[in-house]
Amino acid sequence: MQESNDATRFLIVLLVVTLMTGALVLVIKSDFRIRDNVLSNLDYYPHIKIEKGLD
Repeated sequence: MQESNDATRFLIVLLVVTLMTGALVLVIKSDFRIRDNVLSNLDYYPHIKIEKGLD
């Protein structure tokens, strides 16, 4: 039973660290925005249209 608790605790900590790292990247790197990602992927997804007010 102890192994199951350790594995669960590890996965929860990993999830929290991953979410915090993702939030930190969004705050620090302004490149990671929906509009910038859509613009950079136009060659791969030409059917996507950019709507006004997308930020």
